[in-house]
Formats: sequence, structure tokens, C-alpha cells
Amino acid sequence: MNRDTLVQQGHVRYVGLSNWAAWQVMKAIGISQARNLCPITSLQAHYTLVGRDLERDIIPMLESEKVGLMVWSPLAGGYLSGKYEGPDASEENRRARFDFPPVNRERGSDVIRVMREIADGKQVDGEPVNVAQIALAWLLHQKPVTSIILGARRPDQLRENIRAAQVRLSDEELAALDEVSRLPEEYPGWMMKMMAGYRDTMKPEE
Repeated sequence: MNRDTLVQQGHVRYVGLSNWAAWQVMKAIGISQARNLCPITSLQAHYTLVGRDLERDIIPMLESEKVGLMVWSPLAGGYLSGKYEGPDASEENRRARFDFPPVNRERGSDVIRVMREIADGKQVDGEPVNVAQIALAWLLHQKPVTSIILGARRPDQLRENIRAAQVRLSDEELAALDEVSRLPEEYPGWMMKMMAGYRDTMKPEE
């Protein structure tokens, strides 16, 4: 029984993929279109303030093909809760035993610092906003993100995570988070940017 049959019979509503490269997703989309199969509607992938790798190829592809993004491990295995960075951080923690998803701790420390600054003084329903809620709120402010897969262990964690949907980040706060977490430029990105700037400076012949 193929996926088209499952959708047609109502067993499956939509077809999505998980942890695929951009070229693989495009190949699947092309095959689906060529054979008139049900479309690929979503990709489940890792995307956080300390893991923005999707922005190189995958997110532009998702936006171009109108495919949704479901984010798994939105707190980077708990790292973006802030409890693994700072003077009170304990070496006896989950990430000490199982460092997944991988995080650049040097860059991550700067990200956590800015997140703490933004969380300070914010409130939702009379409760102070924490670092984890800033991480989730940032994702919800990203246009490609259609849903987030939460992994709370306790009811209070789930309630805190849900309240992140009410956290509003200003343009200045989003800019600060973007600046501290931005990916270093790689080829061909820097070349395309340079060429675009060159074309913009060219004047049409009179």
C-alpha cells in the first residue's frame, strides 16, 4: 500500500519527511509532481538559536516550495533552558552524558547571555519569562516554522512551554538574537551576496 492510497483512504492526512537534505526533499517533490502523487507538505527537522544550519539551503527551499517546517528538540536537548551555562551549571546533567543535539558551546554561551538579558523583566500572565520561553518564542517568530514539537517531562514544564506562545519579541530583541546566533558565511552564500551587491550598483546605460 503506497502513501497515495493511505491518504485517499483517510488513514493519513498529509505526507511529510524528517531529517532530509534539501536536495533529497526537492527530489521527492519532483517525483511526486511528475507522477501526480499527493504532495510533500512538511519537513520535521532540528532548528534552534544554536542550530541554524537549516538557513543555508533547507529553509530557502521550504519557502520556495511552500513546505511547512516542524521543529524537533526546540531547546537543543535542554541546552537552551540555560541550566547548562552559567555559574550554577552542574556537570551532572543530561548533556554531560549525552551531548545531543551537538552545540557549539563557545557561541552558545553568548546566545544564552543575550537570551537572559531579553527575558529579564518580561512577564506572561504575571509570571516571569525564562530563557527557555525566549528560545521557543524566537522559533514562533520565524516565518518558515509551522509547528514545534515539545518534549516536556513535567506538567509545569509543559505549561511554561505553552506560555512561550504569548511572549512577544520586539524588532530590536529579534535583531539582537539574530546577531549573536547568526551562522558564519559559507560559499556559495557569500559569493551570491557579493554578486547581488555588484548587480545593484550597476547603472543602466543611458
